[in-house]
Order: sequence, then C-alpha cells, then structure tokens
Amino acid sequence: MLGLRENVLQEVKHEEIVGLLQELVKIPSRNPPGEEKKCAEYIAYKASKWGLKADLIPEPYPERPQVVVSVEGSESKPTLVLNGHIDTVPEGDVEKWSVEPFSGVIKDGRIYGRGACDMKGGLTAALIAAKAIKKSGVSLRGNLIVHCAIGEETGEPGTKTLLEKGFKGDWGVVLEPTNLKVAIVERGLAWFHIIVKGRSAHASIPHKGVNAITKATAIVSVLEDYNKQISKEKHPLVAGSTCTVTMIEGGLKENVVPDSCKLVIDRRILPGTSVEQVESELKHILSKLRKKDSKLPYELKRVKEFESASISRDSEIVEALENSLREVGGIKPKIWGTPYSSDVRNFINDAKIPAVTFGPGDISEAHAVDESVELEKVTTCSKVLASLAADLLA
Repeated sequence: MLGLRENVLQEVKHEEIVGLLQELVKIPSRNPPGEEKKCAEYIAYKASKWGLKADLIPEPYPERPQVVVSVEGSESKPTLVLNGHIDTVPEGDVEKWSVEPFSGVIKDGRIYGRGACDMKGGLTAALIAAKAIKKSGVSLRGNLIVHCAIGEETGEPGTKTLLEKGFKGDWGVVLEPTNLKVAIVERGLAWFHIIVKGRSAHASIPHKGVNAITKATAIVSVLEDYNKQISKEKHPLVAGSTCTVTMIEGGLKENVVPDSCKLVIDRRILPGTSVEQVESELKHILSKLRKKDSKLPYELKRVKEFESASISRDSEIVEALENSLREVGGIKPKIWGTPYSSDVRNFINDAKIPAVTFGPGDISEAHAVDESVELEKVTTCSKVLASLAADLLA
C-alpha cells in the first residue's frame, strides 16, 4: 500500500494546484444571482482533458449545470464522494478590497479572491486528487466521485439532487474550510421572519399611528435576552446556540409613521434540538410579549431550515482520514465541529451516508473582504484526499 500511495502522491503537483485554483477564482460564480454555469463548464472541460469522466448535470436548474467528475473502479464499489460547491457569495463593496476580487493574485504564499477559501481551494484539492489517481495508473476497485455542486450558499438543492440522482457512495468528504481539522458534527440553522404591523400616520402627529419600527425594537430586546440564555447551551465540539437579528426592514418615507417592519432572525442550533422546538420557543417569547402589549400584531414565518448533522467519532471515514493526515500530511488530527451549516447534512441526514467536513482554509476568511487561502494547505489537502482515495478504493 505504501508504494501505491507514493505513486499517487507524486502526481499531486503544487504548480498545477496553483494554476487551477487561479483559473477558478478568475471565473465569477456568484450566488446570488446563480452564475455557476461558466465555471462548471470550465471544470468539465479541464477534467475531460485529463482523461477523467466529467458529466454536466442539468438538474435541478438547466441554466445552472452541476458537474460530476469520476474515476471508475473495476468493481464500482465501494465509492468515496468528495463534495464541493462552485458558487460563492458576491464580492460586496469592491472599494474595500485591496486586490481585484477575481484576480487570483498570489502574495506571501496565499491566493486572494472571492471563493479562494470558500471553497474553490477545497474543490481544487479534490479535482487534482482525482487527476493524480487517474494519472498514476493505480487500479481502483471502487469509484471516486467529485461533486461540483451549485447553490450551497443559498441552501438550494444542488448536492441533494446529485445524491438523489445516484451520484452517491459509502463515504463522503465535504470540502468546506476547516483548516484541515476533521469535523464530525455541524450546528443546524433556521431563518425566521417576524413581520410587525402598525398603523401609518403623518409624522407630525405620530400619536395617530402605531409605529411598527418602535414595536419591533421591543422584539429585538427580548431576542437579545433569549440569545444570552441559549448561548449557555454547550456541546463538546461546536460553539453554543445563537439567535441573531441580522436584518431589519421598515419605513416608507421620512415623514410617515411606518406601518410595517420586518426582522430577519438567524438561529444556530445544537445537535439534539429540532427546528420545530426552536420555533416553539420563539412563539412562546412573542406570545409573552404580546400579553404586555396588545398593540403588537406580528407574524412569524420560518423561511429556511437546515437540521444539525453528526456522525460517530468511530466511523470508518473518520479513522481513514485521520490516518492519511498523520502519514501524508504529518499532521496530528484534530476532531472538530463546524459552527456553520453545509451540504454535509445532505449526506448524513438525507442520504444516510457517513460524511465528514474537511478542507483547506480558515472559516474566518470565508465571505470576507480580501478572502484568501494558504496554497500549501490546499496542496496538503489534495495529497491527503488522494491518499484517502487510494487507501479506501484500491
């Protein structure tokens, strides 16, 4: 097995990783609006040139194809799936960046640009690992599949659709930035809208109206207290629960008492707590507040939800990945939990596939101005993934 692994690892070329990652960063794939197509087509073109099987998948949205890259084994089982997403968040205010967001500039061993960390670095590591397996000539018994999914940043069913269409396996690795820590648990997430209704009036006679923004501030206050309470909840691998007001929308004009105000709530959820339980808690809080103020009409809407997900510390994929980290990366494995939500839930909860989250880059870089990733970490990740595939599938 040692000789086999060496054959594969010598095909993981740092300069190829740098080149591919630069090209991917230079192709904007922002979501919204959902412009992954050009990047998907480039990935399919490159993989095909390397002699890999590359399929453009028109579901769930024909105008936003996904890509599945695969190395097929002689027995087609077992199968390892490496999962990454093509889409990135928008770059935001370009004036705040010190580099052009889609330049792929390299400085001090890091590549800069929107998506470099989240998660074109991880996607590059997976694609080069698949190329190394193919070029090494190693005979696989099982299949290696690389998902290049759409829609992760907005909770769309890209990865879920690929799994439902049969591009699944015995194990999964979701390549979000973990700084090469092995994440076996992730927090859940629910987004809620609270719409507060008031009554409009001329601002010169505000007592004739009911100010929806003023009413909404009372809700913000009780949610702050709620956040302090739930933040005391603990888990050994992930941060505590949170409830954060992330957006507020209200008002028509400077001289009009607002008759409507919307609060957007981001609720992060620990394993063992359901979204339904969280919604019940919010309803209870708002009900208590309305008893104190009869002029507080509101509507609570759950607009998006991702349940938490976790696998056992003793899972085969965890042990195999830890071995590859030690033997190839020279890294002492660290078991972790992600504070964010990702498509790993589609593997664990929907497809019942044991999966970990593991990739280069630090979450503090994701979605940030001057986003970047350390290139050596991308290369190390690619070597670890290639070794993992060889160990599990050869």
